[in-house]
Amino acid sequence: MSDDTTAPSRLLLVVADGVRPDVLADELAKGNLPAMARLREKGGLHTVSSSFPSVTGPAYAPFVMGRHPASVGMPGLRWFDRARSLRWSYAQARSYSGVDIWHVDGDLDPRIPTLYDLVQPSLAGLMMIARGATHGRVGRGIGWSLRAGWAHFRGDARAWRRVEQAAVREFMRRFTRTRPTLSMLGLLGPDKLSHAHGADSAIVRTAIGDVDAAIARAQAIAAAGGWAEGLRIWVVGDHGHAPVSQHDDLHGWLSARGHRVLAHPTLGTRAADVALMVGGNAMGHLYLDPARTRRAWWPELTARWQPMLDALMERPASGLAAVAMGADTVRVFDREHGVADIVRSHAGHDARWHYQVIDGDPLHLGGSLADLDASDAWLAGASSPYPDALVQLSTLVPSPRAGDIVLSAAEGWDLRARYEPTPHVSTHGALLRDQMLVPLLIDGPVTRPPQRTTDVVPSALDLLGVQTALPFDGRSFLR
Repeated sequence: MSDDTTAPSRLLLVVADGVRPDVLADELAKGNLPAMARLREKGGLHTVSSSFPSVTGPAYAPFVMGRHPASVGMPGLRWFDRARSLRWSYAQARSYSGVDIWHVDGDLDPRIPTLYDLVQPSLAGLMMIARGATHGRVGRGIGWSLRAGWAHFRGDARAWRRVEQAAVREFMRRFTRTRPTLSMLGLLGPDKLSHAHGADSAIVRTAIGDVDAAIARAQAIAAAGGWAEGLRIWVVGDHGHAPVSQHDDLHGWLSARGHRVLAHPTLGTRAADVALMVGGNAMGHLYLDPARTRRAWWPELTARWQPMLDALMERPASGLAAVAMGADTVRVFDREHGVADIVRSHAGHDARWHYQVIDGDPLHLGGSLADLDASDAWLAGASSPYPDALVQLSTLVPSPRAGDIVLSAAEGWDLRARYEPTPHVSTHGALLRDQMLVPLLIDGPVTRPPQRTTDVVPSALDLLGVQTALPFDGRSFLR
């Protein structure tokens, strides 16, 4: 007899990195994903919004910490530290696509626990955030990093897949041995291959099959050990993908305007007046006067920098730009659709959002809106080109580590034409719909429709019977 009648539930959260919800649904409809199809039969496949920036690393924070990434100190894949708190960091510039990946956990706010901290024993595999995992973090050692880095910087997606498959085998060995209450397994193959071949390409669909195979393997391990009835498996995406054909050299444009630009990988620029941090590559932070060590609000910067912002918004690569007018007010610009302010009042679960149109309707919300709670704010933008924009922009743009200008690329564009090892045919990072919407596959019923990836952590705690008074940016979909 299984021992699951008295044992608490166990949760395996599988991150299908970069998988579009429509592609996943299509593969399910074709019968190509039998393990995930069985999960869907027990519960359902939902489409939810990720966090902005919609890029691997920051977008893991919601389902590991229950918070939007900027609120835990992770404003982007690349960012610049005005506060000079990274004592060992060359040029005070961060990039999690290189060696800085070793410092992800340390960059996160130490006061905010991870799901691994709250649910133990815990195991992490190929996860960008793994602080607190009691049974290790498969795929992060020196050997794994060297092999993965070699594949990444050569732009060899197939070599990446081989490294990932080896890491999954090691994860499953530990999963078998430790039977963790919480385990998380990130599979980045679909994202890597999407950049090179397109999000709905045959090879990406093969990589989604790898996700299904990993789930089937975990189920077989639990069945063989007699604990299958207690194992719950959820699948979540971190960001979407969108075709890209135009690659903007934003670095070159800034330099041509006479600015000294500090940007990865050219971090030796002295006396820089702009630090450019692009991630995804469809979003960017522009830090103005980076010698300044304190956060300034936009009214202090307009005398020098408004002309550059105006010129930036005339460029076809620029979709939305946003600046912080103060701690609770974000001004949003769109070349064709005007200017509006997002104002956040109160805090925590009592927060309210107000959308105040100044000229036009840049977020396509149909005009000014007032006094929206978090759920209503999500619903207001659910069918717009910019899902959850009110909450996402008000969280990211005024945060201490964000740029003075936050830029989301226009559809069909990305912002980093130089220095990429693989010419991208698909991109992400922006606030655009195809890049922000992700799948959430739940193997059981929900009591309300999930809205955001931040809903995963409070829901997982409910599932596992863990009580906490900690505040989260999401709400449980199980109560």
